[in-house]
Formats: sequence, C-alpha cells, structure tokens
Amino acid sequence: MSKSNRAGAGPQPGQDEIARRAYELYLQRGSVPGHETDDWLQAEAELAAEAAGESESERQREAPRRPSSESGSGRRDTGSRRSLRQ
Repeated sequence: MSKSNRAGAGPQPGQDEIARRAYELYLQRGSVPGHETDDWLQAEAELAAEAAGESESERQREAPRRPSSESGSGRRDTGSRRSLRQ
C-alpha cells in the first residue's frame, strides 16, 4: 500500500518530496558527495515543519471566530449590577 505525498497524509512529507528537497540541498552545497544522510534529514525536517505550519494556518482559517466581546472569560454580563442608592 502506498502513501500519497500531500493529500490527507498529514504533516509528514512523502519520500519523493523529501528526495527532491535533499537533491536541491546537495546541489546548493556544490554537489559534494558524502552528506546524503544530512541532506535527507534536513529535507525531511524542513518539509515536516512546512507541512505543520500549513496545517496550523488551515486550522486557524477554518475555526469559527468568536466576536471580540466574547473574549474567552466564559461569563456574560447579566446586568445584575446594583445601585449604591438605598
């Protein structure tokens, strides 16, 4: 069973995507061999962080927004303030 690279895969990037990014890192370093594992781990970390950031921003966009008058205190003003006059 194979995993898809993006759709519904959650914050984990696919191997093809990691391989492409690792290759980009290899080229940026001047195509010097011997750092394959470092390139792979860096690519994996970058893509996972990017995916997690996208997931967080998507959740924030989709979350219902509360009016600013409901600032999270959980209490409503019921108008029960008493006058000091007797």
